[in-house]
Amino acid sequence: MIVHKKSLRNRLGLPVFFSAIVFAILMITSMFIFVVGILLIRANAINLVKISRSEPMLPILLLLIISVVVGTVVSFVISNLPLKPVRRIIDATDRLAAGDFSARLRLTGPTAFQDLATSFNRMAEELGSTEMLRADFVDSFSHEFKTPIVSIKGFAEELKHDDLTPEQRKEYLDIIISESARLSSLATNVLNLSRVEKQAILTNRARFDLSEQVRRCVLLFENKWDQRKLNLTVELEEISLFGDEELLSQVWVNLIDNAIKFTPEGGSVEIRLSKRENIARFVIRDDGYGISEEVQKRIFDKFYQGDVSRAISGNGLGLSISKRIIELHGGNISCRSSEGAGTEFSVELPLI
Repeated sequence: MIVHKKSLRNRLGLPVFFSAIVFAILMITSMFIFVVGILLIRANAINLVKISRSEPMLPILLLLIISVVVGTVVSFVISNLPLKPVRRIIDATDRLAAGDFSARLRLTGPTAFQDLATSFNRMAEELGSTEMLRADFVDSFSHEFKTPIVSIKGFAEELKHDDLTPEQRKEYLDIIISESARLSSLATNVLNLSRVEKQAILTNRARFDLSEQVRRCVLLFENKWDQRKLNLTVELEEISLFGDEELLSQVWVNLIDNAIKFTPEGGSVEIRLSKRENIARFVIRDDGYGISEEVQKRIFDKFYQGDVSRAISGNGLGLSISKRIIELHGGNISCRSSEGAGTEFSVELPLI
C-alpha cells in the first residue's frame, strides 16, 4: 500500500508541478493586463470610447498584442524555474560522458526530480566502480601475464650457460615448465571468464545426475588430499539438475581445489549436497586459514587474491568464473568465514 501511494505521488508530481507553472503564468499575465487596462481607462476614458466607436476592433487588437507580449515575458522569466533542474541534469550527464564519474546531482522540487537525482547518482557510482574494476583488471591481467613470462625468459637465459650442474639445469627446467603451465592456466581461465560473461542464456542445458558429477569432481583431487593427509567428509543426496553440466563442473572443481589448497596439512574438508524444496544446496567447508571480512567483500572480483602473503598458486579468476556460472543458472553463491576459523562456500541452484 505504501509503495502504491509513493508510485501514485511520483506519477502525479510532475504534472501537478508543470500545471502550477502554467497556471501561474496565466494568472500573472491576466492580472497584469487587468491592471494596465484599468489604468488606461482611468487615464483616458473619453479617447478610448471614441476610438472604440470608430475602430471597434482596435481595442481588441491592442489587448491581444499586450497579452502576447506580457505572456511571453512572464513565460520567459518563470520558465527558468522548471528548467534549472534540466540544465543541471544536462551538465552532470556531460561530465559523466566525459569520464568524470564523481558527477552527482542534487535536485529539489517534485519527488520525481529527487528520484531522478537518486537514480543518476547510483548510476554514476556504479559506472565509477566499473571503471575502477576495469582498470584493476587490466593492471592485474598485465602483472599476472608478465610475471611468468619474465621468469621463463630469465631461466631460459640461465640455461645457455655451460657451467651449470645437472641439478641446476633440472631445477631451471622444472621452473620453466611450472611457469608455462601457470601461463597456460591463466590463458584458459581468461578465455573461460570471457566466454561465460558474454553468455546471457545457457544453450547446452540438459538433465544430469548432479550428485554423480560432484562425486567425480571430488575423486579428481584424491592424490592432493592424500598428500596433505586431509580428513575428507562427503555427504551427497541423489539429485538431478537441469543445467549446463560442463560449466557447473568448473564450479565444483574450483571450490574443491580451493578448499584443499587453503587447508593446512592434517586438516578437514566437508562437502555436502542436499535438496530443500526446489533448491539444490552444495556446501563445502574447510578448517583452514579463514578469510577476513575485508577480503570477503572482494573475493569474487576478477584477479583478486586475498592470500598473497602465503604465496599459494592461483590467478584470482576461479571464483569470478564460478559466480558467473551460478548466476547463469539462476542461483547464488556465498561465502562465510573468519580468520583462523575456516571457510564455508554455499551454492544454491533452482531445480526447476
